Amino acid sequence: MEMSKEQLVKELEQRDKRIAELESQLYGTDKYLEKRFRKLIDHVEMVSVQGYDKSRRVVFWNKASEKLYGYSREEALGQKLEDLIIPDYMRDGVISHISDWHEKGIRIPAGELDLIRKDGSAVPVYSAHVMQKNPDGSKYMYCIDVDLTEIKKAHRQLIRAKEQAELANRAKSEFLANMSHEIRTPLNGVLGMLQLLKSTPQSKEQLEYIDLAVMGAKRLTTLLSDILDLSRVEAGKLAVDPAPFDLPELLQNLVDLYKPSAQQKKLAIDLSFHPATKQKLTGDSSRLQQILTNIISNAIKFTNTGTIKIEAYPLPHAAAGTTKILFSISDTGPGIPDSKMEELFAPFVQVSEGYSRHHQGAGLGLTICKQLVELMGGNIAIESELGTGTTVYFCVPFGIPTFTKSTAPDMETTKTAKNKLKILLVEDEPINRLAAKRQMELAGCDVTAVENGQIAVDTAAKEEFNIIMMDIQMPIMDGITATQAIRSGEAGENMKDIPIIAMTAYAMKGDREKFLESGMNDYLAKPIDNKNLLKMLDKYR
Repeated sequence: MEMSKEQLVKELEQRDKRIAELESQLYGTDKYLEKRFRKLIDHVEMVSVQGYDKSRRVVFWNKASEKLYGYSREEALGQKLEDLIIPDYMRDGVISHISDWHEKGIRIPAGELDLIRKDGSAVPVYSAHVMQKNPDGSKYMYCIDVDLTEIKKAHRQLIRAKEQAELANRAKSEFLANMSHEIRTPLNGVLGMLQLLKSTPQSKEQLEYIDLAVMGAKRLTTLLSDILDLSRVEAGKLAVDPAPFDLPELLQNLVDLYKPSAQQKKLAIDLSFHPATKQKLTGDSSRLQQILTNIISNAIKFTNTGTIKIEAYPLPHAAAGTTKILFSISDTGPGIPDSKMEELFAPFVQVSEGYSRHHQGAGLGLTICKQLVELMGGNIAIESELGTGTTVYFCVPFGIPTFTKSTAPDMETTKTAKNKLKILLVEDEPINRLAAKRQMELAGCDVTAVENGQIAVDTAAKEEFNIIMMDIQMPIMDGITATQAIRSGEAGENMKDIPIIAMTAYAMKGDREKFLESGMNDYLAKPIDNKNLLKMLDKYR
């Protein structure tokens, strides 16, 4: 049956009405949606939500807000925001900001606030804000607050733990510095006296005893340095100090150093390096020497017959101006069992254990080597076979320096005669003072020895010297204070620029720089090897 136009329009209107009714049932009116929204957030336990009208009176207060602020919904509804949870010092600002948002559309930014509970206690919250338009055109501001009490508590605990860790680290550093100083001071006296004794007439047997005692003192110095270096690496306080150096010369010096020890055991030392390594490199030569020293001394220690081979070869390296050198040190010792290979780089671990150990040592050598190699940007590995021997490989990147020709004469080569130095020695420890004085006198120097910085300043004011050898830790006046007094002219204008050499048991990282910054010219760490002392004296003749 055909519909008329009027019937068609009526049918369409009825259909639209039915659709509207269905939509209303399905989605609800604005008021229905608002009711559903409020019911939903009322049951959110972790987030406090409050609603405020234009006059800042509470129109909504969910259960989480009751728990957070202590006010029940009945107590809060109709009350003003600033009378409930706003501290006195914030009241005017809160009122102004809410008014600006309603009238000027200036939003209130989210942020951390310290609000007030019903009992008067403060509660830290992170508060965000939204403005909701109602069907009647009015607006409500909703505050969404998250309790930060536990987060703040955890944060305070972290800060406290960090401060305690830093305090413990400072205490550890101070202990290590003091331990280093207190061990090095008597050790310097022992080594100094042994070196003096070696310069006197003695029999072959006596000379052998002296050499063994010197070796023991130097071994103790090495152990002390290893312990301190391990602590500094673990604390992240050990840094590399790159400078140009000659690799073949460094390797040859090490071979010359260990040749007597090898000959005592009738071992041969073979050194070979690729022609490409016969160039100046930029890197931390002292750290490289420390790595090689530990590995070579281990090789000699654990090998009874055969040969120690030291090799250096360049590896392909893509970066311009750099090179990578592979070092290998192999021995013909007993080898290392597979069960011990993984433990070799752990501190204080040794292959042989218990009372029947055949070799002395603290088990720190390879640990230090691994830490230093990685600090220099390289890696290290060990290959070993029982009954055949062990090879230690490590590769380290170096820079290739660029040199410009200098026409200035070399000051060392222009010296034609060594002048007799007049030295003021400042040292409070009697044994160290006697040992240093005699060593310098045997080197042809005229030495005046005093026991503290105050006497040094007074003596320098009365008598001229060429150089001052200054201890650091002394009674009455320490070495740094004495140096600063001399530099300021208290010993006379003619002594203000005299070379002052720190001769101290303070040998931790940064000590040298600290003393040079205080006005000193150079630095010798105790225990002082006679060769290093003579080299320093020659530098200032």
